[in-house]
Amino acid sequence: MQFDFKKLTTNNGQLFSTVVIFWQKIYKTVFFVFLTIVILLSVYVWQRSLSGGQWSAEKKQEFLDAQNKGVVFKESVFNKALSDVEMRKQENVSESKGIKDIFKDY
Repeated sequence: MQFDFKKLTTNNGQLFSTVVIFWQKIYKTVFFVFLTIVILLSVYVWQRSLSGGQWSAEKKQEFLDAQNKGVVFKESVFNKALSDVEMRKQENVSESKGIKDIFKDY
């Protein structure tokens, strides 16, 4: 069987119109199938994220150990911050005593 390239080039317009007509017939079905696949995939991912939240006992303990190592209370720094706050508080109280009342008759 011989393939005729001349016949193919002359039928490009007819081939294009055939493809367009075929696409017009099936485009709604293609998009509906695509939408259905995306929705099903989304439901699957959502279900996996909900059901995959259980931790084993050793994984919980590992997490708690990691959290406990991260917090160190430095009492000296805390006391210094408290003393700074108290000092600023005293400065504000002493400054407010020197303000004159502008509405009072002198």
